[in-house]
Parts: sequence; C-alpha cells; structure tokens
Amino acid sequence: MMAVRMTVFIALLVVGFGALLFGGAGRLDLPWLWAYLVGWALYAGVSSGLSVWLNPTLMAERMKPPSDRDRLTRRLAVGPCLAHLVVAGLDARYGWSSMPVTLRLLGFASMTLAWSLIAWTFATNRFASSAVRIQTERNHEVITTGPYAIVRHPMYLGVFLTVLGSPLALGSWWALLVVSPVALIFVRRTRLEDRMLHDELPGYAEYARRTRYRIVPGIF
Repeated sequence: MMAVRMTVFIALLVVGFGALLFGGAGRLDLPWLWAYLVGWALYAGVSSGLSVWLNPTLMAERMKPPSDRDRLTRRLAVGPCLAHLVVAGLDARYGWSSMPVTLRLLGFASMTLAWSLIAWTFATNRFASSAVRIQTERNHEVITTGPYAIVRHPMYLGVFLTVLGSPLALGSWWALLVVSPVALIFVRRTRLEDRMLHDELPGYAEYARRTRYRIVPGIF
C-alpha cells in the first residue's frame, strides 16, 4: 500500500513540475528541462524506495506530517519553490537569461550532490521526520554518525544545494532570484529546531559542542 501511494505521489510530483515548466515555456522541445524532470523522477523514486525499505513508519509520517512547532516553513517555502519553475519556463520562452553550459552542468552536479546527501541522511537517521518535534514514541536519540558527523542538519544542507542547483540547471538567473529566499526560510527553521533539540533531547548539547556547524561546514 505504501509503495502504491509513493508511486502515485512521485508521478503527480513529476507531472506537476512538468506542467509548471513547460506551461511557462509554451513548448516541449527543451532537452534541459526534460533532463531536469528525469533527474527529479530518478531521485524521488530511489530516495523514496530506500526510505520505505529502511523505515516505512517514518516514511508514512513524512507523507502525512503530524502537528509540529514549525508549520510556517512549509507555507513560506512552497510558493518560491513552485514559482521558480514557472519563471524558469518563461525564461526559456523569452530568453531572459544567458547561462553558460558549464554553469548548467554545475547546477545538475549540485542537485545530484544534494540528492545523495539527503538519501544518506535518510539511511543514517531513523528519526528524520519532516515535523519539528521530539519523537518520544520512537525513543528519540541523538544521531552522530554519517553526515551528522560533518554538520548537525545535513538535510538542510541538501536543501541549500538544491536551491542553488535547480535554477542553474534550468538556466535561469531570474529563477535563482525567486527561489533564493527558501535558503533564508530554512536558516530560520534550523535555528528553531536546533534550539528545541538543545533544550529537550538528551545528549544533543554535547553533540553540538563536538559538531560545531549546523548546515554549512566552516560557515554556519
């Protein structure tokens, strides 16, 4: 049942992304945009399959998040994320941006790195809920291995890499401008989540002393 729900969700996600991109572009003969959609389909399929296999209960929660302390992030982030796809399509139609091929390839590389990091996070952290909460029913504990040995919130580093890579892969400076606020939105979420973990999760304060940076090594 979970596999069927995930398949339907991924199909709707890719079709929705395609409708926004090609609706804005007004044409279908755009190989960069097709490559972008194929990338998302592959990532969503592999990542979701891995998550269902490793932790079906957590994946079910991510599909239908419970009440948490930060519903604002999703509400603020969804608009820029969807809008940048429309803007990228319009950019492809009207030729607003001139993006070198090397930068577009760098964008795909950034997204691939982001997807790999997020998948690694799911494989490492059985508490990787989309809700900001302490999971007492699962005996929530601090995870210090894998990507968590590098930064305290590796999934949000994946978000940052996606925010950078997506508009570059789509070849649109304007889309980059539209989606950039999402990075700031997740900085806010990181601060909120980090404060909660410090206050309520045993062992987190000591882990935070050992692992200094929250999202970007050497910076934040």
